[in-house]
Amino acid sequence: MNTDKILNIFEALHFKVSLSPVELHLPIVFHKKYEFMQLMINGEKFLLIKEKRTGSLENFVKQAKGIQKQTGLAVILVFNKLSDVQKKQLLQIAVPYLDYHENIYFPYLGFLFSKVENEVEVDKKLTSTEQKVLISLLLNSSTFEINIEEISCLTNLSIPSLYRAFKNFKDRGWLTNRNKSYHFAKTKAQIFNEAKKFLKNPIHNTVLISEDDFQRITQNVDLKLSNTKALSTISILADNDEYGTYALSKKQFKKIEESFQQHIFQGHKIEIWNYEPIHFNYLKEECLRNESKGESALIDPISLYLILKDDEDPRIEEEVEKLESKIFTLLGEKYAS
Repeated sequence: MNTDKILNIFEALHFKVSLSPVELHLPIVFHKKYEFMQLMINGEKFLLIKEKRTGSLENFVKQAKGIQKQTGLAVILVFNKLSDVQKKQLLQIAVPYLDYHENIYFPYLGFLFSKVENEVEVDKKLTSTEQKVLISLLLNSSTFEINIEEISCLTNLSIPSLYRAFKNFKDRGWLTNRNKSYHFAKTKAQIFNEAKKFLKNPIHNTVLISEDDFQRITQNVDLKLSNTKALSTISILADNDEYGTYALSKKQFKKIEESFQQHIFQGHKIEIWNYEPIHFNYLKEECLRNESKGESALIDPISLYLILKDDEDPRIEEEVEKLESKIFTLLGEKYAS
């Protein structure tokens, strides 16, 4: 838990607070999953709880309420960054929260603050479809002239949908249109370097499923390994969690969600994405191969980078930096400009 960021947030909002370690007599499974810190404000004590690894928001809330009952301390959930959807979900059920981007809901003091992003930057953010198309172009187009039929097959998007995205990319200076076809206006590495700040974490939500549910759905659904499990496959990062993390689009998930067991405490994580996971062949790319760990169907490296780039674990930070360098190598430039 980043105590400096938390203190700076409260200081900026003119609250005098103090943070201190707290000793809790809880089952060991809670200490493995969460970080705890005591917050003192206006003479009252609160318990800050943060996940060590991001999981299901529903599970986090449920377990935090259980911890509140056991400790007798009012809890506040801590996040790296909350999406607007997550903030709305927490507000609807009156669960206190704060994140490192100055979003705070503190009903004990009747306080709600939501930081508004720079409007210009928000306007430049790509839609989920545009992001999927851009990543597919960068990773799967081998020439400067774009084969729109090939991209349509890879993305399962119609030609008109692709043309709408291409027009947006042309307006941004990434593509050019000549002789009735689209071409890259810059190197793919340059485009990625410019586009990074407009790309978003693709995860909409995360749920836990049992081993039985996992075995059943893998017979009919193409799951791609994601998150630290995927990173450990293409790096030296060790991930010994017995359960995996897998990606599905919202559309794919809606077809199967009603059949899942409910109230699972531990299990495989399913990331529900805003777009369908993107095709990428790791075996064809020398810089991203790690055959000693076997071959798996992984999410694409750019989406993996977007998911993990804000992770605070030093081991993961180091490997994500290496992953970013490998992406630039893959796109045709040894280093980012």
